[in-house]
Amino acid sequence: MSLQLLTSLSTKGKAILAACAVAFLVTCVLLLKLAGAPSYVEVMAGVDPAETGKITSALDKRGIGYELRANGTAIAVDASRTADARIALAEGGLTGVAKQPGFETLDKLKLGSSNFQQQVAYQRALEGQIANTIGQIDGVGSAQVSLTLPKDQLFADEAQPATAAVLLGAGADGMDAGAVRGIANLVSSSVQGLKTANVTITDSSGQMLWPAGDGGVGGATSKPAAQARYDAQLEASLNAMLTSTLGVNKAHVQVHSDLNVDRATQEKLEYAKKGTPLKSVGETETLRGTGGATGGAAGTATNIPSYAQTSGSGAGTSNYRHTTTNTDYGVNKTVTRTQVAPGAVNRLDVALVLDKSAATALGAAGVKSLQAAVSSAAGLQRARGDTFALSEVAFAKAPVAAAPAASPIPPAMLSYVKPALLGFAALIFLFFVSRHLRKRTSGAFAEEPSWLRQLSDPAPALLPAASLEEEVSGHALEDFDAQAAARRVFANDPRAIALEELVEREPEKIAQHLRTWITEDAA
Repeated sequence: MSLQLLTSLSTKGKAILAACAVAFLVTCVLLLKLAGAPSYVEVMAGVDPAETGKITSALDKRGIGYELRANGTAIAVDASRTADARIALAEGGLTGVAKQPGFETLDKLKLGSSNFQQQVAYQRALEGQIANTIGQIDGVGSAQVSLTLPKDQLFADEAQPATAAVLLGAGADGMDAGAVRGIANLVSSSVQGLKTANVTITDSSGQMLWPAGDGGVGGATSKPAAQARYDAQLEASLNAMLTSTLGVNKAHVQVHSDLNVDRATQEKLEYAKKGTPLKSVGETETLRGTGGATGGAAGTATNIPSYAQTSGSGAGTSNYRHTTTNTDYGVNKTVTRTQVAPGAVNRLDVALVLDKSAATALGAAGVKSLQAAVSSAAGLQRARGDTFALSEVAFAKAPVAAAPAASPIPPAMLSYVKPALLGFAALIFLFFVSRHLRKRTSGAFAEEPSWLRQLSDPAPALLPAASLEEEVSGHALEDFDAQAAARRVFANDPRAIALEELVEREPEKIAQHLRTWITEDAA
């Protein structure tokens, strides 16, 4: 019956049916493709193309699928891992903020631009150029620069000083004081008439890095910020060592330090152990004489020392000599002036939390060796008052995600299985459509209509021949209406009445039945 239905359709009907089948197949293919394709959500827009490589590298390390859009200036990630992607980019300090345009904006100036437009374009270009230069410094990531350039005044006392405001991106709160000072000098040297004291540098949290928070110019890092940076660096290195040794989520280290961030100048004076003679003075005294008495009157002669007197009869000679030497020595001395940089560790406290399962696997000797290794890596000094605490607790078990069920079909065969399933679905669709049409056709003509049985029965005499002759003879040939006469002849025929009512009520069924008769007769 379905074949008869298809063959009974006209060319236009067959074309419409074929177009519907093709549209159904195309729709099925698109639905399968959309259902199998991953859904992506855009997490960044307006990204500088120079930063796109860093962002994609961070996503690749976490195994997060991504998709580049808008010629590489927008990044979309898998919808199921949007939170992981944002965390990974935040840890890497990748904000995706596009850089300010530099001097390339001057290339877009129109020929008829006014002096004001030229000044504004130059200021914007200078701001962008300085921001791009600062962004190349390690630890900055991105920067925004705003300049206030004063107008030229006739009198120097009426001129306003130039100022600059620099906003550093995420991760710049732990920069060294030397790097902050270098940024301030870089900005002041890039703008004519700009002094270093008129440069303001803040980080993403709003903390002022330059000038110093107390109003002085120095850019010294505060003690809490310096300690936080030192603790984070030391914790990262120790945790990395523990992870590579014990595994993930087996041990954790927490560090608390007390740093000395005061600047000090130390002077030291040292003397040499052996002197060097600078001046020497010598004196010599000599006395000579002859004769002498053993006694006698008072006088100089009686005062001659006994060792100068001669033995004998009272006559002889004397010889006296005395030498004195005085030497001045110069001693070497060394004066050392040392400026002690801030950052010395006053005290260090380290806490190690070890999982009980890992402690059981290591044993007592292994735990002791691990404690010694962590203490040495942290640089603990007992004489300085450093402490080390070890705790063994049971770590909370991370929830294990259920592994996806293994697909019975190899991935390489999916490209062949999908078209086969699609074709099978199309065949099923056509089967049910033809079945429905066949049921509808067989249901409509399952029982022979009463009017059809009446038509097949032998027709009784409608009117006597005399009445028909009378009907014809009563009119002239040219005035005879055959249709009206037939209507009067069959007015009382119940079959004609039933047929007329059926045609008016269900013309489509009558036409379909007649078409089937014609087809069968032709066959």
